[in-house]
Amino acid sequence: MSSPTTRATAIASMLSTALGVPLDDDDPEAVRTEASDTGLRISAPVPDALSEAVRLDVLAFLMRTADRFGHCLQHSGTSVIWAEIETASAGGETP
Repeated sequence: MSSPTTRATAIASMLSTALGVPLDDDDPEAVRTEASDTGLRISAPVPDALSEAVRLDVLAFLMRTADRFGHCLQHSGTSVIWAEIETASAGGETP
C-alpha cells in the first residue's frame, strides 16, 4: 500500500482537479492538507454546480483511498468535503 503522504497527495490532487479549486494549505477556499499527531486531513470546498457524475467519481475515489471521509455543510452555507489518512495508530505506531 502507498505511504500516507502519497495517498494524501493523490487525494488532494484529485479533489483539486475534480472540484476545480487550487491546492493551497493557507487558503480556506482551496484544497488544504493539515497534519496532526495521528494523521493527515485533506479538505476542499464543494462548488454548488458540481455534477452528479463528478460527485460519484469523488466518492468512489475516496472509498478506495481514504481511511475516513465525509461532507460538512457549514452555517455559512459552504459545503466542504474532507478525507483523513492515518499516519499513526492510537499507540503511536505507524499503520
